[in-house]
This record gives sequence, structure tokens and C-alpha cells, in this order.
Amino acid sequence: MKRTGLGWLLALLLAFLGFWGAGAILALPSSNPQRADAVVMLGGGDGARYARARELVLAGLAPRLVLIDPTAAELADAKTRFPDAMVWKDVLPGNSWGEAKTTRTRMQANGWKSVLVVTDPPHMLRVRYAWASNFFGSDLRFVLVAANPTWWSTWRWWQNRQSARFVGEEMLKLGYYVVRYRFGIF
Repeated sequence: MKRTGLGWLLALLLAFLGFWGAGAILALPSSNPQRADAVVMLGGGDGARYARARELVLAGLAPRLVLIDPTAAELADAKTRFPDAMVWKDVLPGNSWGEAKTTRTRMQANGWKSVLVVTDPPHMLRVRYAWASNFFGSDLRFVLVAANPTWWSTWRWWQNRQSARFVGEEMLKLGYYVVRYRFGIF
């Protein structure tokens, strides 16, 4: 079949839209926070995740704070502000899938029904996949809430080295998650 100029133009346009919209697609699962039993800050990040999680607890949206693998500075601040904060350093596997699996188990053990999950905007789509897969069939709820890192721009993600790297890595990791956890390959 012979390709026409219009076909190439359409393919080029779709590639451009996919590239330009990658930040928005990755960040899409983020929601507005609502009342929950706990705020869970996922591990990693540059402090923006902790700042957002702290803000949500201080706003009264949840009575407890859970920190997964926090930095020393985050831990010190949490011990001062939230003496009852829980710290989980034993998440296995040590990734977003393990964080979802561990949270589900501990929610059930503690009688919690809902959590706010705080992470960076470009991490949202992979986290959504992991958490929805792990929470499937349960009556537990989670709401993904985006942190506000200074380096992130949904529509200009490629203009910042940190966000460009994050988007590229998330695309690869999302593909790995689907192959690994959905199809059991690897």
C-alpha cells in the first residue's frame, strides 16, 4: 500500500500530540483530595511529596500520616509535627507496586477504608495502574493527590531536565509494569 503525503502528515501530527501531551497523560489520574482515614506519602521525591502530605493532614483531611521511606529531614519534621506518624521502611518490593500491596494489607489490618496517596504528577499513571490492580476486588478506596514540585509543568515538561527525565523513565516503567505485573513476564 502506498503512503500518501496526508498519511505521513497525520502520523507526524499524532506523534507530536503524543509527545506534547505526555505530561498531561501521565498526570491525568490526579484528583482533588477528600476526607480519608490516612494520607500516604510515597517514597522518593525532593520534598514536595512530604510538603503536600503534611498540608493535607494539617488541613484536617485525614487524622494520620503514613510516610513510606522518608528522608531524614522529612522524618525529623514529621516526628515534631505528627508524633503518631507511621513510617514504613519495609515495603517489598521497594517500588510503587509494593507500596500499593503493603498499603492494602495495612489498611485491612487497621480497619481503614480510604487513603489519600501523595506522589509527583508524572508518577500518577503508573501509581494508578499499580494501586487499582492491587485494590481490585476490595472495598478499599484510594485517591491520588499530586504534589507540587517546582520543576514540573504539565504542558512544558520537556523544557526542564528533571521533568523530561521523569517523563521518559515513567513511560519505560509503565511499560515494564504492564509486562511484569499484568502478563507475568520477567
